[in-house]
Amino acid sequence: MTLQTLSAVHATHDIRRGRQIVVKHGSPGKVVDAHPTWSGTTYTVEFEPKGKKHRGDTVTVVGVSEGDLSAE
Repeated sequence: MTLQTLSAVHATHDIRRGRQIVVKHGSPGKVVDAHPTWSGTTYTVEFEPKGKKHRGDTVTVVGVSEGDLSAE
């Protein structure tokens, strides 16, 4: 499954960087860029964090794999 730029997606699990959870499971987002390589494709995705205190904020994560995302 190759995702197109501006595709609506959501996180299939918590996405971590080190020990820190940067995106919670189920957070909605959109693909802003695709990075094809010989071993597959990774994506830059802009997520909208879940929760009332984060309304209007976005988190951009680079290097997200297809296994981390599900198309809506």
